[in-house]
Amino acid sequence: MPSLADQLALSRNRPAGFDYMRVVLAATIIGLHSLNVSLGLGEALQVQSKLRIGVAMILALFFALSGFLVTASLLRCKSLISFLGLRVLRIGPALAVETTLSAVVIGSVFTELPLAQYVADPKFHAYFLNIVGDIHYELPGVFLNNPLPRLVNCQLWTVPYELWCYVILALLAVTTIAFNRVAYLAFMVIAQIGLIGYDIYRWDVVPIQLRPHLLVFSFLAGVGFYLWRDKVPYDRTVCLFALVLCAAGMATGRGDALAPVPAAYVACYFGLMNPRRSWIVASGDYSYGLYLYGFVIQQCVAAFGPPAQPWYLNLLISLPLAFGIAVASWHLVEKHALRLRAQVERIEAAVLSRISIAAFWRKSPERIELGPALGGRASV
Repeated sequence: MPSLADQLALSRNRPAGFDYMRVVLAATIIGLHSLNVSLGLGEALQVQSKLRIGVAMILALFFALSGFLVTASLLRCKSLISFLGLRVLRIGPALAVETTLSAVVIGSVFTELPLAQYVADPKFHAYFLNIVGDIHYELPGVFLNNPLPRLVNCQLWTVPYELWCYVILALLAVTTIAFNRVAYLAFMVIAQIGLIGYDIYRWDVVPIQLRPHLLVFSFLAGVGFYLWRDKVPYDRTVCLFALVLCAAGMATGRGDALAPVPAAYVACYFGLMNPRRSWIVASGDYSYGLYLYGFVIQQCVAAFGPPAQPWYLNLLISLPLAFGIAVASWHLVEKHALRLRAQVERIEAAVLSRISIAAFWRKSPERIELGPALGGRASV
């Protein structure tokens, strides 16, 4: 039976499945939010509660595939300098542009306050903290009369938890747990037991989405599948069984803690497929732009539209607009930010060489070795 590593090798470590998954999941989230921005939160939750399994799966898959792919990036990096630097380049610049455009352009157009009062309001200044992951959802006087009032970009609620995923993975790398898959498996087993106990203790109101700590665990499950990729089978039957486990756990929310690991396998199975790339995924990665701009565009469409705007009309208008802006975000911002990788690697090389020289002088002033002290995986 082929393994995940075998399937990954067939695509030369570049499977198209993950690219398609990101775009489809981002578009699906826009579809779900069309209910929120058109019907209001209360009525939308009544509809979404009937679709709880699918709604809960979306972000679990997103976080799991991120864990799988980010681990590959970690193992390619020489140290945490380049690893964390690349994460900042991927997330930070586009988030900064979206935050600025929302506050300066969209807020100025849709606010019901005089412009001078709008700019002077503390909420306007606080909104720029979104750039560093301190998420604020309101701008003064904006979207007050929408079915979902005041919220400018509700989708950004996942950004802090994504950042926590990177921090936790970095800590696991520092302790070398991320480079010892037996130790990592033990860590995951202990974490799984703890989460089951925690969720039993916290049996209260069940949210539509997975709780944030379970999204982080989905990310960590994706990390585990990458570390054990040569031992985990790539099999359709296993994938179907994992889907059944997810459905059983997420149906009522009482078994959510059991869902991240099978959800991560589902993400790996579909992500490692390698269909022919269409221009949608061959020309760029537009999923992050869809994620960043989808909700705020939907709120703009809701503000321009009639009071009883159907959800499907909001979706039909918002999705093409969001995709167009996502394309612009990739080609004007994200792609150019990623080209700064060379500068990050130069900084890393300079820092590591200084560490090597300092280590040499502490050990032996008679022999100079300039090899990077942190060049290996275990020394990250």
